[in-house]
Parts: sequence; structure tokens; C-alpha cells
Amino acid sequence: MCSALKMSGRLQATIIERTVQTPDVITLKFTTNEPLVYQAGQCVTVYFEDTDVKQGKAYSLSSCPLDPEPSITVKKIGLFSGKLHKLKVGDNLTISSPYGFLNNSSQKPLVALAAGVGIAPIWSIIRNECNQKSHRPIALLYSNKINRDIVFRSDIDNLVKHTKNFNRQYFITRETTKNAISRRINIVQDLTNDQLKKSDFLVCGSLSFVRNIWRQLIEAGVDKNRILTETFFEAL
Repeated sequence: MCSALKMSGRLQATIIERTVQTPDVITLKFTTNEPLVYQAGQCVTVYFEDTDVKQGKAYSLSSCPLDPEPSITVKKIGLFSGKLHKLKVGDNLTISSPYGFLNNSSQKPLVALAAGVGIAPIWSIIRNECNQKSHRPIALLYSNKINRDIVFRSDIDNLVKHTKNFNRQYFITRETTKNAISRRINIVQDLTNDQLKKSDFLVCGSLSFVRNIWRQLIEAGVDKNRILTETFFEAL
């Protein structure tokens, strides 16, 4: 769920590209009937009039503002996300204007912690920082249940290779795999004292993940004003 009340304006969008990220996650790239001006980490509300969810459902933009077209990345969970998964190139949908304040645009070192499809707004922010040639140190800790659930893996790995100030670590909780730590994220174990004292933090994932990471950060002495969170509810 995004970090602000949704905007009232509605736009018409047309799907121009559909990319399968994992067996249950896709990215939908689209154009809109009006220019979509947004900040990295924001989201849009998607509306389907033929459902009981008249208020729509929020989806984070996984693209960054420098991309030619915006995109959302969606995990198939229920009715609403299932309808998005059925969309094809050329199909239309209705969305809101972008909103949300996950990105605080700080110049402090950034530690981003994501789980599952919670990587979507995090990836938008990371790419935006790197595309702007920011010298801000960025660390990504990304948790998934199994290896094949890692969204944007090849893109993340490629960005690490070409960006000196960006590093990442994958965590896999339900299997043992190469190039990943086979357990849950442990803040004290996985971050340095310097990171805990000097960084800003972005946390995005399921409610249980966000609560757990928040608690760990607070217990490690991180000021709550340096932590921004966004929860992805596993429903609809």
C-alpha cells in the first residue's frame, strides 16, 4: 500500500509490453493518454469496474522517471491481480495519477530491504539513483522464499557490475542455493555498525516482513525517522 492518499484524477493506459519475471510475477509496460509525471517509488491505483473493488488497488511503479514508458510489476495472488495477468499488448486499463512518498530523496547512504514483489518500488528508486550518477552508497538486501522468485535478478546483477556504489545480497528462506544466503535477513548480522548509524532505510514487502524488519532496525538503535516503509498486502 502506498504512503499517501490516492489522487482523484484517472488516466487511460494502453499495455505496450508484457514481461514474465517469475512464474507468478509479470511487468506491464504502458502508455497513457496524458504524460505520466512521477517520482521514483510512487504508485498508481488500477481500476476494474467489473469487480467489487470500486476503490481500485494500488500498484507500485517499477519503472523510474527516466524510462521512456512507465510500468508496474504484479504478483498473481487473487481476482484483481489475476485480471492484470490476463492483459495483453494492446489492452486498455484505467489508472490514477501517481502518488506516494516512499522515496525521501536523501543524500545519506541507502539501505533497501525488500521481500518478493516488494522489490518493485525499491528497484525504481535504486535505478533512479544510479541513472542520475549518484555517488550515494546503496545496499540492497532482497529476500525470497525460493531462488526462482527473485524478480529482476539479471537486471539487478547487471547493475551491480556497472555501478561501483551499489551492492546487493539475496536471501532465500525455503531452499539452499548458490549466490544467496539461506535464511531470513538479520539486521545486526547483515549490516555494519556504520550502516546502522549513517544510513536511511527503505523497507517494502508483506506486512509480516515489514513489521519484522522495522522491529529489528529499532532494536538495533536506528531512529524511526530514518525508516520509510511500504506494505504489499497479499490479497485481491
